Amino acid sequence: MGLFGRKKKKKEDSNSEWTSFEFVQHLIKYPDTSDDAFVMMYENLLGEDNLEKDMDDYWKHRVTESFISQEEIKKIKKAYNQRFKKIRKLAQKKIETDDIVKWAVTNTDDDRTTNEQSSKENKF
Repeated sequence: MGLFGRKKKKKEDSNSEWTSFEFVQHLIKYPDTSDDAFVMMYENLLGEDNLEKDMDDYWKHRVTESFISQEEIKKIKKAYNQRFKKIRKLAQKKIETDDIVKWAVTNTDDDRTTNEQSSKENKF
């Protein structure tokens, strides 16, 4: 809750630009966010992909505040690193799919014309 009992609003717009630090903060605060939303957020990442570094910094800070033990951090880091890999993989697959769709759309008409011409030539 925010000041005077108002709830803080969750940054819902996955289409806005995100820093690596904001991405990590969102993942920590809202781990149930769908992978699709995280992929969209990842695609709009500003600057470099420093997810693991930002995650390490966050948990190191938590250890110094004595909120969490070193053993718990190892488990958490492993889980988050697996999630980062999954998000990166899904983002890459989306890019590859988009590339295939773009190729198919731009090359479909040419292929039909070539196939129709070949069919007509083979009949004679």
